[in-house]
Amino acid sequence: MKLKLSRITLFFVLVVLSFSSCKKSTLIGSDLLPASDDINGIFTDTLSLNTKTVSELPLKTSTNTKFPVGVMNDNVFGKTSASLYTQFQIAGQIDLGNPDSLFVDSLVLNLPYAGSYGKFTNSQNIYVYRVTEAMNNDSSYYSDKTFSVDPTEVGRRMDFIPDLTHGIIDDGDSIAASMRIRLADHLGQDLLNQSRGANFQSNDAFQNYFKGLLVVSDTNVSNAQGCVYVSITSTSDSRLTVYYHNYDSTGLKFSFTIGNKSNSFSHYSHNYSSAPIQNALGSTNASDSVVYLQGGAGVKTKITFPTLSNLGNILVNKAELFVYVPAEYLDPDSVYTIPTRLICLRSDSTGKNVAIQDQLSSNLIYGGAKTEIMIDGQKCYQYSFSIAERLQDIITGGATDYGFFLVSYQSPEVTDRAMIAGAKRSDKFRMKLNLIYTKLP
Repeated sequence: MKLKLSRITLFFVLVVLSFSSCKKSTLIGSDLLPASDDINGIFTDTLSLNTKTVSELPLKTSTNTKFPVGVMNDNVFGKTSASLYTQFQIAGQIDLGNPDSLFVDSLVLNLPYAGSYGKFTNSQNIYVYRVTEAMNNDSSYYSDKTFSVDPTEVGRRMDFIPDLTHGIIDDGDSIAASMRIRLADHLGQDLLNQSRGANFQSNDAFQNYFKGLLVVSDTNVSNAQGCVYVSITSTSDSRLTVYYHNYDSTGLKFSFTIGNKSNSFSHYSHNYSSAPIQNALGSTNASDSVVYLQGGAGVKTKITFPTLSNLGNILVNKAELFVYVPAEYLDPDSVYTIPTRLICLRSDSTGKNVAIQDQLSSNLIYGGAKTEIMIDGQKCYQYSFSIAERLQDIITGGATDYGFFLVSYQSPEVTDRAMIAGAKRSDKFRMKLNLIYTKLP
């Protein structure tokens, strides 16, 4: 209880006191706490930081709720491609009638929109391929995973520009705004031909026969600048629908849905050659003045505190990391906006992302939201994070310090990116840690 009260007191003192950039000692809370709780709090914002751009490891994307599809040609971040692999499912045995009397009218893939990133001023070409390698509906798949496909496309959407606003009415059913791609009639007829057969007896049998689809944008379109996000959370609208007729009836349809008995995951590829970000990845400096982060298993910013141990035995009362994006780092064409939220994580021994205690704590405001501020009359964006509990764990020897990471919020399922002012900058935009601590015996 004493520790929690001390932090609250220190916060209010920070609001009313103006600190210089050098270290100073201040008697904290003498008018708010009992005499026995006086703390000699020390504030510093000059603790050394090293900031580097590092490649992201493959991320698990089979638990995504939205999936990017598209290509982005970025003058700073090079070329990014995002594609979707997905299975479909059936609830049980399917009997559409005698397959000899079933005739396809069309086959349509419907994927509801869940937003976009970049711009679609320039159209893209979307292709659909049939997966020929078995996927498991209960396996975890990562962003570097690929499956074999039939090289002949089964569908295409040329000159594609998403309409994120307007839905459609399909035989009286209202469908949310979606990516809709008509697939080859022969695939639809092949599906109808399975009626009453072994491939329609169970979900396992169906997925062994029809292994899934790959949805991908043409990477050869040099002016493509966007990814559309599609949703796989709605089993009613995320579907593959065959429209057909028989000798007696027209206007028939059946949908193969995407749900909890099917698997979907995102695949990402990045080409950084000849882009500025390649220089950052190849930098041999201990710390850089500009660092990068990018969703979609792209890159992330690594932060280390090389002199943290020099503080000795201390109690961390407050530790707030401040991250800035100056106006000069914004995309001048406003195509690629910076993330609305970042996440500060820790690294494990293998370089994987792990949540820090502060992110899970109910005692502190973790932070991470983008805030527009002014510094010396210049507009910039700020992100801040509380990392007090993680630093305390390192200082007391309860954790091994492998560094911190800055990543885009929901990085496995978004493709946004940002340039960030690193700790090597010498101006007020440099990344910094505001630290208040108490010396212990």
